[in-house]
Amino acid sequence: MIQITLFKNDLKQIVRDPIMTLLLLAPLLLIVVFELLEFFLVPYLAAEVGFDMTPWFSYVLAFVLLMNSGMLGIVTGFMMLDERDGNISQLLEVTPLGRIGYLANRLIFASTLSIIYALIGIAVFKWPNLPFFSIILLSVLSAFYTAIIGLLIFSGAEDKVKGLTFAKGLNTLVLFAFTDLFALPWLTFLSWVFPPYWLSLIIKTPQSLLVITLAIIVHMIWLGVLIFRYSKREA
Repeated sequence: MIQITLFKNDLKQIVRDPIMTLLLLAPLLLIVVFELLEFFLVPYLAAEVGFDMTPWFSYVLAFVLLMNSGMLGIVTGFMMLDERDGNISQLLEVTPLGRIGYLANRLIFASTLSIIYALIGIAVFKWPNLPFFSIILLSVLSAFYTAIIGLLIFSGAEDKVKGLTFAKGLNTLVLFAFTDLFALPWLTFLSWVFPPYWLSLIIKTPQSLLVITLAIIVHMIWLGVLIFRYSKREA
């Protein structure tokens, strides 16, 4: 019953804030925009200038998945900042849910939407080389990335104004999904530390067990450290 109530309150809280409402719906708009570009721009470039965009589709899909997760992560971070400012989170933490229970409910809301949006994005782009397991894995890792961004914003910003600035900086993490294009070994090595690189690599090499294993480990480390920091923070 508490979880249902929190879910309804989440929706009410988001609808009251135009920015969060926009961020919640923006992933669907982003999917539509890139699908229209794929439908009209790709054939045009192929016919008029002989440019084949097929080799770049993996990066386009990675960008869409990461941006969608990032925007939903911003929603999570903003909601937690609002609740901290209003002392709502402190009140919820002393309910039977507890501190970790509150955090789980807060992260699950946007992470579930992230999974749904990821599945929609992959289905719309009709990516042919992804086995079913990789599709599910990408969706789950997208949810992890949403939680990571939300926790980073919550832990790094004092209020929503600073949170918005912080969120803009966190969006640059998406660039690590494209580091292979620069063919710089040191940059690729640096990218191993960040989740976006592994999501992009899974799309390009979905059959690699090593890539899948490392991707899960990197995401789990980030999420585990951030949850640990949250659990140890002062009430």
